[in-house]
Amino acid sequence: MTDFSIEHGYADYSEAELLEQAQENVQALILATASFVKQQGIPPVEWAAAIGEVFARGWGDVRPWDAGEFLDAVLTNLRSLGADVITADLGVDRAEATTRGFPDPVLVELLGVDPAPAGVFHDAISVIAEPRGLRWTWRREKEGVTRYIVERIVDDRVKRRPRSRSKPPAPAS
Repeated sequence: MTDFSIEHGYADYSEAELLEQAQENVQALILATASFVKQQGIPPVEWAAAIGEVFARGWGDVRPWDAGEFLDAVLTNLRSLGADVITADLGVDRAEATTRGFPDPVLVELLGVDPAPAGVFHDAISVIAEPRGLRWTWRREKEGVTRYIVERIVDDRVKRRPRSRSKPPAPAS
């Protein structure tokens, strides 16, 4: 028998503490995998496509989605990874949001990894969006902010709001 004692055992953690640990673990897994994929010379676009194809199976039957409906679902998933939603505009034809916290800069520093390859994780979402009639784009901005844009596609083009057109002058009588 050992003199080992546990001050705070597995049963003593609250649900909030376990959620935080799960978020850190999944982010660490994504960061480590992205780093490994890069080291192995696997093209990031291939990894993103593979992840997207697997994840798409969990999104149910393929059907047209509203842009805002889709982005809301993505934001829910990002929040489950530990991201904080800063802004969200969930329109029918176009939706846009910003988040912070994925990947977590403190975790990136702790693990000593480059966070850039983990951005490929966001590229996987385009594989889910496209068959649902949507275009997915994202970009990193300053201070750890990531911006996401979802646009509805109609006939291979992004559906845009109609522009107001000036009426031609009335014929002279």
